[in-house]
Amino acid sequence: MIINKVTAIFDDLRLKEVESALKQHGVKGFTLLPVHGRGYYFDSFNENHLIKHIQMEIYTKADHAKAIAQLIVDTAHVDADSEGLVCIVPVNDLLWMHDKRSASGDDFQFRV
Repeated sequence: MIINKVTAIFDDLRLKEVESALKQHGVKGFTLLPVHGRGYYFDSFNENHLIKHIQMEIYTKADHAKAIAQLIVDTAHVDADSEGLVCIVPVNDLLWMHDKRSASGDDFQFRV
């Protein structure tokens, strides 16, 4: 089985909507990190010009990665310059610490 990691950086004000959409489609696990950065848009009112966003990471079957990424884009989109981005990267292996095994296809859910 091929595993991908979907990483999304988006406005933290859209987090509840993104979480809800993922749960509706069966995605149970993700990691959240508060991030600050500057891309196309920067916050000219702040001294350091950095924007506060949330970074979400989701491990999933490669077959589901594009659909999950598109779901996040569609849900987080508010037509603003500072919205963020989503990327998909391959994962060589994913090990569960609790039972010391490699992840399998049964570990990941996504309902269309």
